[in-house]
Amino acid sequence: MYKYFLFLLIFTGILFPQVVFEPAYSSVYNFLNRLSIKGIIVFNDELRPVSRKLIAEKLLEAESFIDELTVTEGEELIYYKKDFYPEILIILSSDEQETVFFKDDKDAGFRTFFFRDKNFSISADPVLGFIYRRQYNDNYRERYNGFMFSGYYQNAGFNFYFRDNEDIGNTVDVEKRVSPEPGIVKHSFNGKSLQFSSVRGMISYSWIWGSIDFGKENIEWGSGRRGQLILSNKVPSFPFIRLIFKPVDWLQFQYIHGWLQSGVIDTNSIRETLVPARESYQQVSKFIASHIISLYPFDNLSFSIGESIIYSDKLEPLYFIPVLFFRLADHYNGDSGDNAQVFINAAYKYYPLRAKLYGTFFIDELSLTDVLEGGNLYSTGFTTGLSFVDPIIKNSELIVEYTRIDPFVYMNSDDVQLYTNHNYQLGHWIGSNADEFYVSYKQWLTRGFMVDLWGEYVRKGQTELPVQQYQTPYPDILYGSRLTMKKAGVEIRYEIFRNLFGRVFYSHSEILDEESGRIPVFKLGSNNIFGFLFSYGF
Repeated sequence: MYKYFLFLLIFTGILFPQVVFEPAYSSVYNFLNRLSIKGIIVFNDELRPVSRKLIAEKLLEAESFIDELTVTEGEELIYYKKDFYPEILIILSSDEQETVFFKDDKDAGFRTFFFRDKNFSISADPVLGFIYRRQYNDNYRERYNGFMFSGYYQNAGFNFYFRDNEDIGNTVDVEKRVSPEPGIVKHSFNGKSLQFSSVRGMISYSWIWGSIDFGKENIEWGSGRRGQLILSNKVPSFPFIRLIFKPVDWLQFQYIHGWLQSGVIDTNSIRETLVPARESYQQVSKFIASHIISLYPFDNLSFSIGESIIYSDKLEPLYFIPVLFFRLADHYNGDSGDNAQVFINAAYKYYPLRAKLYGTFFIDELSLTDVLEGGNLYSTGFTTGLSFVDPIIKNSELIVEYTRIDPFVYMNSDDVQLYTNHNYQLGHWIGSNADEFYVSYKQWLTRGFMVDLWGEYVRKGQTELPVQQYQTPYPDILYGSRLTMKKAGVEIRYEIFRNLFGRVFYSHSEILDEESGRIPVFKLGSNNIFGFLFSYGF
């Protein structure tokens, strides 16, 4: 039996030898998404990140329809093929050995370092960036530095990313609450200088019908363009194991088990140290188990349904069974009170209008018996959106999106089992008891040069008290002290060459909040923000 299993691993490794995942924020997703809405390729982006090899396959697929691309799209295709050159060589089964060191290679683009042979490849780059903003009548600066690398060895893939950050100014938003900015793990803050770091990494092993991954990475589940209801980049990345199973083109199954930070001190772990008043302690352990199955019955239709559960204190073997219904597993455990969620995502592309209709429905609490009897015992959220590619002018995209999240979504009576990591909600950044309307018009002028005109209107009711979740009837959405945010802006982005970015941006905001302490005082009222960014890496 052992020899047969070993043979199976070797055989499947030859058929599908390597996998590395492209970060969810990469611009290549938008490029492939636009081509898929036009019906040029088949690509679904509701579950990110996806493998770089799959993206390379889609780029080659697009190349076979080069006559259907605009001039700018054709130039973008050439640009992205250079970025995914290592994966294209894998697809072409090339045995060529190649080394690129700090030069602009005609096939691989600009590389700080790149090496490959038949069995091994590695690409490494520094990460450097500077951002200046004039915001809230203050000069604000961000700088970051680090490095990243990724590569393959036989049937394994690996990637690593590290970035050290410092934000300097009198208007540093340390907490980043009710904000689309990703959450952070703070190292230090002295009132003017905020220091924190970002680190991600993953090791993957793949075979012909799937992969198993162990890493620390941002996972995004959901079709939202301004934020995702299920899993989003709002939270700092967390460690997880993941199984991806795709036996046929029309079905994909993903399972993850992750280790979260609860932010709740385990009082049993408190002990004195050799230094007075510097006690040692640990946080209460917190975990997430989640799985989702996606169906693709037609090239222009995707449908996904999934479930997650937040539990604490100790690892539960039942939640390591990928195909088990987690809510019923909690019943087996004696209704221990673990926090379960159910969600649905769907997307439909109408090729004649070059349009995509998408939506996500998230159920945190739902009593069908109460609802059928005329009650309102439910806490749900939904996102619905519509995007048009080339609606009037070529090389453009129009996005209209609405999100609504009922009171008590992402909440729980047990503070250890909130739908959070490091006290940031795992889902949409607006949080519960809120809604958002978002519109964006993007225009690509040349390859990598894009102008984005955008606006959003956010309303949020009071911060709910946990005890209210167990009082009926539930209050209406947006009840209590109101927060309103009106924002509009323009951003000009230019991907100069591989990994080198430049941005200039301006926005105007009007923010009012009847609840004190929810957002920094300096953000309130009418304000303008202007700034620019230069970065190598991201």
